[in-house]
Amino acid sequence: MSKLTKLLKHLIPHKLERTLRTYRDINLRNYNDTALPEEIYKQDHYYSISFCSTCMNRLFHLRHTLEKNIQNNRSYPNIEFVLIDYNSQDGLEDYVKENWSHYIEQGVLNYYKTFQPQTFHASKAKNLSHALAKGDIVCNVDGDNFTGKDLAYYINYLYNQHGENNIFQFHKPPFWGTVGRLTFFKEAFMRLGGYDEDLLPIGHEDLDLVNRGREIGLEFKQEKQENFLRYLSNTTLEKSINCTAEPKNYYELEGANRIQSNNNIKNGILTANAGGMENFIIYKNFSEEALNSKDLIMKHGKSMPV
Repeated sequence: MSKLTKLLKHLIPHKLERTLRTYRDINLRNYNDTALPEEIYKQDHYYSISFCSTCMNRLFHLRHTLEKNIQNNRSYPNIEFVLIDYNSQDGLEDYVKENWSHYIEQGVLNYYKTFQPQTFHASKAKNLSHALAKGDIVCNVDGDNFTGKDLAYYINYLYNQHGENNIFQFHKPPFWGTVGRLTFFKEAFMRLGGYDEDLLPIGHEDLDLVNRGREIGLEFKQEKQENFLRYLSNTTLEKSINCTAEPKNYYELEGANRIQSNNNIKNGILTANAGGMENFIIYKNFSEEALNSKDLIMKHGKSMPV
């Protein structure tokens, strides 16, 4: 962090700082977009693809990203957006109902809410979104990320070219905000047990999943097209503000998780959540019917351990 940034941090109120950062991230950050190959639109097979997002008190990000992502990918033949409302207290439910209900009615968006969590746990929230997803392919899209135009077509193209035994990460420095943009065949994701729920609430869960995947024989490839790397930045405080009862530095949590992950892999523990992913009481698309997440996942016809 530069001296100027530190000075501004002390002088500018947090909400104003966030507004300025959002404006910069959307309008001023430079990206080198390139033309996508025409063949991505001419594949013989189109896998079903689910973009998986979670939110706890991050409506200030999601209101910029989610609808843009839907619009940029809805022409893909078999697309689903999954949004987990992880007991968000910032008006997310009302916002979705007022602004995005038509996407739910069209079958493009599935919105699930749970009232149980009091703090955010990245692995548990992401597992819920991925396990509930109906697609052959699952792609994590953090709430502060923009997919870019036709990412779904490009993902489908990659799996047609390289096969199901691959993890694709859409990331390159200095665009650090897309580290978590990981794409798996859902079967492979579930075979790994998903994200490790025994880790601390946030930090390194994405790379832990990648590293375990590589150890079981999945190929890992980074895709660096800047078309797909737009995101809204976070302060260090925002990275972990909802994750613990008392404020903790994100990098302390990340460092502890890195050590635990490395030890697990060293000891051959490559499948996470041996006892199954956590079960949540959830409500789908504003229904008043309380559902067990595990029951709904099985109803989707996925014969995988959850």
